[in-house]
Amino acid sequence: MDIGIISRRYARALLDFACERANETTVYQQIEVLLEHYAQIGDIRRAVENPVVGKEEKIKLLQNATAGKDTCPELTRFFGLLLEHKREKFLVFILNSYLFLYRKKKRIRQGFLVTAAPLPAETLERLKKIILHFYRGRAVEFETRVDPDIIGGGILGMGYWRVDASVAGQLQRVKKQFIEKNRRIV
Repeated sequence: MDIGIISRRYARALLDFACERANETTVYQQIEVLLEHYAQIGDIRRAVENPVVGKEEKIKLLQNATAGKDTCPELTRFFGLLLEHKREKFLVFILNSYLFLYRKKKRIRQGFLVTAAPLPAETLERLKKIILHFYRGRAVEFETRVDPDIIGGGILGMGYWRVDASVAGQLQRVKKQFIEKNRRIV
């Protein structure tokens, strides 16, 4: 059984259903929340995949992990369909496929910035404006992380390109050049 085919089909069906009801953005946002909770709380996955737990309890659990009582009806119906066909083991794959399909449909670019220390809000906003200008106004999702191991500077990634302007990266490149130069001498 191919997990990729199953997850793409269910994700495509959910996206089409949500688009028919003009609610795809709400579904997208709630799926992001659910995936975050799914990753942080391992008990959710175990409860959803447990055959002893009833269908209604699983739906309530997924709703609570998503947005509580404000879970959109499209997502609630989707949970019911998924559990009815006993596809709960594919839930994470299906949700990630939905995110991918949604971003592709809406032409959303993803990026990240890793810095040694938190950036001021105005600097981050200026950087986002520069990136939006580069992508000619297309939507950009931008994740920022703080990693003190890079010592200073930052690492910026957008799509397929990456700019490493970190001190740790520069030291690594200098070390590599030094080793190469000394190999030729010996």
